[in-house]
Amino acid sequence: MKRILFFLSVLAGILLFASCDKERTGKIPTLTEVPLPLILKDPGGDQSISANPDTFQAKFSVDIYFKEDTPPQKFDIVIMKNESKGNVKVFKANVTSFPVSYEISGPELVELFGEPIVPGDKFDIGADVTTQDGQVYRAFPEGGVGYNANIGALAGASPAIRYAAPCKYVSEVYEGKFVVVTDEWGDYAEGDVVPVTRIDDTHFSFKYADINAQPIIVEVDPEDNSTHVAKQVYGDGYGAGYGPISCETVASPLNIVDPCVGSFTVRLNHTVSAGSFGEATITLKKQ
Repeated sequence: MKRILFFLSVLAGILLFASCDKERTGKIPTLTEVPLPLILKDPGGDQSISANPDTFQAKFSVDIYFKEDTPPQKFDIVIMKNESKGNVKVFKANVTSFPVSYEISGPELVELFGEPIVPGDKFDIGADVTTQDGQVYRAFPEGGVGYNANIGALAGASPAIRYAAPCKYVSEVYEGKFVVVTDEWGDYAEGDVVPVTRIDDTHFSFKYADINAQPIIVEVDPEDNSTHVAKQVYGDGYGAGYGPISCETVASPLNIVDPCVGSFTVRLNHTVSAGSFGEATITLKKQ
């Protein structure tokens, strides 16, 4: 992602220009305050969907992340199935009191979506936000990212949660040639082939295309197939003069392996000593 690093210095100039333009025209963009949902799994409920979905019983809470914010007019709690933004159902409408707790079961999910739960199914729970002035911000908007792409970098932020009916994780699958499905960081194009190295039963690694690239070690929790990358240096910063570049996962339901199709996803925050370049998701699938 050499271009992003290179354009950091250009960005400073753009911001300076924008500041000067504001002084010249006196026009300041209108800002809208959007309450950020905080949705958390309750440890007292199931954390994933087991081999028998009929017994699944989960508990979760819904709150506002910034307690001092102007409250929303309402939240509508919605559920998206299998990452399809065209398949989003309302679970609880017109939520106006916070915090609030809910339970949801396997049979309820079956009724909501009208079909049985099978291995590989994923259910993401979020909140459509209606602000005090009536504007609506979708948790899972068509063709975009809910709220803001960098929310996961906020400490303790959790605008959505995921319950999945995973296929059993088999570490031997995560070894060999993988094809790039998407790379928001921009090192790879769709269809590029990236080697993945198995380390042990719960760890594997891959590399970005940086100068002197170092392995990015991905940890897998076999209980729910979630992925985690501890902060680690993965290269020399593409020779852009910012020094070593690091990455780490941010809170996101996207952080997951899918053994049903042999894929994995991590949403990473990329940083150098001068600061963060933001978040980017990469998904690779076994060739």
